[in-house]
Amino acid sequence: MTARTNSTKSVAGHNGSFPTDQHTETRGSAVRHHGKFHTVDPDVAKRFLGSFYTPAWQIIEFATGSALTHWRCEADSIAIDDVLIEGRISCEIGAEDSVVVIQPREGSLTLGGEPASGGDAPVLAADGMPCVLQANTARFTVVTFEAKLLRKVAADRNAPAPQRIWFLGPRPRSRGVQRTWHRTLDYVIGNFASAEVAEQPLVVAEAGQLLTAAMLECFPSNVNAGQDLLTNPEVPPTFKGAVSFIHRHAGDGIGINDVAAAVRLTPRAVQYLFRQQLNITPTEYLRRIRLYRAHQDLVGGDRTTTTVSQIAQRWGFGHTGRFAVLYRETYGQSPHTTLMQ
Repeated sequence: MTARTNSTKSVAGHNGSFPTDQHTETRGSAVRHHGKFHTVDPDVAKRFLGSFYTPAWQIIEFATGSALTHWRCEADSIAIDDVLIEGRISCEIGAEDSVVVIQPREGSLTLGGEPASGGDAPVLAADGMPCVLQANTARFTVVTFEAKLLRKVAADRNAPAPQRIWFLGPRPRSRGVQRTWHRTLDYVIGNFASAEVAEQPLVVAEAGQLLTAAMLECFPSNVNAGQDLLTNPEVPPTFKGAVSFIHRHAGDGIGINDVAAAVRLTPRAVQYLFRQQLNITPTEYLRRIRLYRAHQDLVGGDRTTTTVSQIAQRWGFGHTGRFAVLYRETYGQSPHTTLMQ
């Protein structure tokens, strides 16, 4: 059973909600509003989540008597959804050529195996970093960023911008950047809900870029190298020790056994820590940090005295050709081009 209703209410009247007085999609403006979608039918919910998200959200559980209510507003390269779940629904969230951020608002919500409440910590889902959502009567905001928008915004602080932006973890780097994300999200939602703003494409575009910048600051990635992992009080001390060791010795020939010895854990325990905190292996984290450091050296290098091979060797890339392929995949140009700029 599916119903699309004509309602003039915002969800519970809380921050982060937007009006839902359209029962069909509105066009012809910089912000497009989709009407309220509501269903208690798990098959209908599955088809709906498949049509709105790529890849489709995979429903794991849809308890009897549960209901899904969904609103969307979107602009170029960004979509903001207000989702209300009554009852118990679980699903797996992924992303392809986009990044999805789940912002809890109220109710009982578990993201990535950790409980979230009161609109506190957002969780990110990206390519290769899925998120399992379990809701038991909860409301949350879903923001979807297209990869092209991330690259455009990142270009303002990186020369060149990473062609492939990858994230080091699904949780915010610190409480400070998390608060900035919260304020920015509610500000942008408020603007997108305004009929006057919806008719101003330049203002809408700037608001979308502002929210993207807040997201890139919030989550650890190759744009910011995840340095705040070392100062975040919520990160376990043992994990901080492992990350600190990698940062200090990224240019040395270290491996997981060296990291494990430094923090007095077994390699298996270190693997578990990195999976738990960042959803990647310590070897992958080390490789990403090395690539980021090599990128910094190429950007600031003197082409008359420095070669790509020297920088690659300095950061543990023994095969210059393979380094060049990885670098091009990430930054969209060859390391020689970066060095010559």
